[in-house]
Amino acid sequence: MDIPVLQKNQFAVGKAAYATGHVLRNDGLIFKNGEDLNEMYEVFNSYEEAKKFSLQKIKSNPEIECWIVDSKGNHIITYDINGERKF
Repeated sequence: MDIPVLQKNQFAVGKAAYATGHVLRNDGLIFKNGEDLNEMYEVFNSYEEAKKFSLQKIKSNPEIECWIVDSKGNHIITYDINGERKF
């Protein structure tokens, strides 16, 4: 999956419906191919900020999962209601 343009120290958080895996936009609607990637990802200046956001988002809505990617597009980690999920 593509990611937005990030600076070297930045991380992006994507969200998906836990039950279906449907990728979500920042407004909670389903992301459709061809839409602006900035509508899908939240960008943070550190991994810690991205992690904190992800965990808070899941706590407020356990029906989603969040994944974090770095500026090179590498998947770092995914979080869901059960905690950390590595691939």
